[in-house]
Amino acid sequence: MDDALGGRNTILLSLIGLGCSALAILVVDGATAFWVWGMILGIFVGPLQSASRSHLARIAPPHLQTQMFGLFAFSGKATAFAGPLLVGWVTAVTDSQRWGMSTILVFLVIGFLLMLTIPASETRESEATG
Repeated sequence: MDDALGGRNTILLSLIGLGCSALAILVVDGATAFWVWGMILGIFVGPLQSASRSHLARIAPPHLQTQMFGLFAFSGKATAFAGPLLVGWVTAVTDSQRWGMSTILVFLVIGFLLMLTIPASETRESEATG
């Protein structure tokens, strides 16, 4: 997908797929529908993770790649508590796991909107000739 669509578009498509399937999981009744939508959701996780790394490799200036990948890894670890904390807090306040899990949609929408501000990667001259 990354090669065909580009990193940015793969990320955006994956975020849409994650958001739609997560929303479906939140509104369905029954275990079968839950598992079907859960498997569909899983289809979008891998492309999102791999495209985010390859897109960063494409847009990062060569002299800053190591620093940018370090910041990328650090930011993920430093903010990993936010999702579970918000899910737990909203679940406790509303006494509803559906409302708690719906907070994940907020993170997906924020990520999508932030990704819209990131430029599409251009093939660097060294990659085109090499």
